[in-house]
Amino acid sequence: MAAVGGKAAHSLIEFWDLEGGPSWSIEDWEDEASAVLDAEVSRTETESGIPMDEWRVSGRATKARPNKEDIEWWRAELPKMGQMYAEWREKTAWEIWITPDGELAVELEIKVPLPDVEVPFLGYIDRVFVEPDTGALVVWDAKFGSQSPEDLVQLSRYRMGLELRYGVQAQYGAIYKGRTGDLIPIFKDGKTLMPLSHLSSSIVAGDIEAQWRLIQTGAYPASPGRHCSWCDVRNSCTHAKGRDAWKHDPSHPGYKPSALTLAA
Repeated sequence: MAAVGGKAAHSLIEFWDLEGGPSWSIEDWEDEASAVLDAEVSRTETESGIPMDEWRVSGRATKARPNKEDIEWWRAELPKMGQMYAEWREKTAWEIWITPDGELAVELEIKVPLPDVEVPFLGYIDRVFVEPDTGALVVWDAKFGSQSPEDLVQLSRYRMGLELRYGVQAQYGAIYKGRTGDLIPIFKDGKTLMPLSHLSSSIVAGDIEAQWRLIQTGAYPASPGRHCSWCDVRNSCTHAKGRDAWKHDPSHPGYKPSALTLAA
């Protein structure tokens, strides 16, 4: 449910931005939020073939929300998230960048080839903003979950994509926390803008190329973290203490590949 709610939140603020940032009443936000949420639920049910009542619901059960963060929680919270985003836009006066092609940088698709990688780099940047005091470009990513991101690699890759696609350099990256309506402090001193100028496109592209080479060898080293709890293959992973790791994970001390694995 969290993934569906997060996608609905992205769709809600995307629609508001593309409409030019209109002055909506709380009723407007509620109507638009319900519409995008219902559409995302319907789309996901159709594509997955799994009805909503079988989806995993995240969050902690409390007296106020015994059903955790179910669809009704998202229906109540989405309008608030939308309003907070509109207030943040007004407070910061950050303007959305317009690409050299004349496109408003909202959910901006970046698709560029990389040396020695057979598939292109494909990314969707939530926003590229212009910081009004300096005119610097900021690659901006919105998060609507309860947890903050563990790393900011995504921002450096977006910067690389912008430079390769448009020949422009974003000086900063920022993560927006949709549940609080503000940027996430990246440093201990509370600063919310991450300098990106030291991460050249060649460095970031080289990292992607190295990962591509690993994929070609069939090596998929584990990267343990919070995401292990919702990983689809955690039951086959030694690091996640998966019950079937001995059958599928060569790093397990008792690894015994199944006949199907051997046949492959």
